[in-house]
Amino acid sequence: MDPFTRGDIAGIDIQLADRGYAILHPAGLEDLCMRARAEYVDVFRKTAPQPPKKRFSFADLKSGPWKKMVIGSQNGVGEAYAQLLQAVYFDAFASSWPALNELFRFMNTLRNQLMKVEADFGDQPARDKFWNACRVHHYPRGGGFMMMHRDTHFPLKLGDLPFYQVMVPLSVKGRDFVNGGGVLIDKQGEKLNTDEIAGLGSVVIFDGRIQHAVEDVDPQETMNFQDELGRLAAFSNLYVAQA
Repeated sequence: MDPFTRGDIAGIDIQLADRGYAILHPAGLEDLCMRARAEYVDVFRKTAPQPPKKRFSFADLKSGPWKKMVIGSQNGVGEAYAQLLQAVYFDAFASSWPALNELFRFMNTLRNQLMKVEADFGDQPARDKFWNACRVHHYPRGGGFMMMHRDTHFPLKLGDLPFYQVMVPLSVKGRDFVNGGGVLIDKQGEKLNTDEIAGLGSVVIFDGRIQHAVEDVDPQETMNFQDELGRLAAFSNLYVAQA
């Protein structure tokens, strides 16, 4: 994927300031997302889940993806909002998943351009004190969800660095799930479903300080954590590197 220009970044910042979010449709992204999704599904089928509170680090990803159950009344850093999903973390340098790696590197570069830091920031945790938490969020049919909230932890940890959420949908509403999905409330107070207005082949960038959630995914179904369908989305945030 081609890097964004200074004008592109300035335009995104204007949209974020005005609406709280921006949606992009870069050329070639839909094909990349379809290939990345196929790789994810293969990993999802083969990787055993880990419990919600089991700790892991960037170094653990050298041994393979980390599939984590994300279930509880708080998230992993103690923010008080309930959620139910699975998350699979990847090393963006591993050669086994070329499409996922390309997608995550594109997302990391875009995020770093927005943050006005070096393009490879987060690639070397010892140097940068942060690492790129490249992952796919998988909300199962049968009621996968994330409660409405604002991000508070990551903006504080980044200190003087600006905070951006960069999300790429890897599922199609109406095909992989029918009801629910990702929502945000923009700065004008309008509630928007990002799986409906953006969808596969898009990048959704939003200010994590605006309210956002994932509404119950297909609560009319029976939940099955081995089901590869549901609502899928790629993320890559900066996590604080462990000393």
